Amino acid sequence: MASLRERNRSRTKRDIEAAALALFEEQGYSATTVDQITQRAGLSQATFFRHFGSKEEVLFVNEQDAVDGLVSLVAARDDPAQTLEALASPVAMFADNYLNDADAETQRATRLVMNTRELEARSMHMRLRWEHALARRFAVENGGDVGAAEVLLANLAVSCLAAALWQWQSASDPIDIEQTTLQMFTKATNI
Repeated sequence: MASLRERNRSRTKRDIEAAALALFEEQGYSATTVDQITQRAGLSQATFFRHFGSKEEVLFVNEQDAVDGLVSLVAARDDPAQTLEALASPVAMFADNYLNDADAETQRATRLVMNTRELEARSMHMRLRWEHALARRFAVENGGDVGAAEVLLANLAVSCLAAALWQWQSASDPIDIEQTTLQMFTKATNI
């Protein structure tokens, strides 16, 4: 069981995240300052910086968990082949876990990141982390170093995921992200 200190720390982080997300949505990412976030959360700037290095970090707090989750599902796939067909199901499952099993704040943050020009570089950084982690996973499965084949397959798999996420965030009505991801894999194999 978590100690009182750990629970307070978690609550403070959630308060900062909620305040930042609300402000980002209300007035835009660029117009929001750390000072405004801390005022909304009722905390000091020192407290903010104990938990986050920047306002950008608030939106990417679960970045490593996402990378680990994707790699874990790919590693546990039923079909060990290194093909798009074999990767479709675990990557689609990841998309479903990432968005549908996440809380509403994660979904809101994902939409915000995907629609904020100032966050494009960080979003691409996250995508590269997914690609590098998958390429390393494929190299481990092959018992060697990362080569062009592993990088290409990882890039294609993450591109299918990115295309599905793009459709999800731009849809006027809710869409099934798992099915949409599977559709992107099908389209990619038919190109």
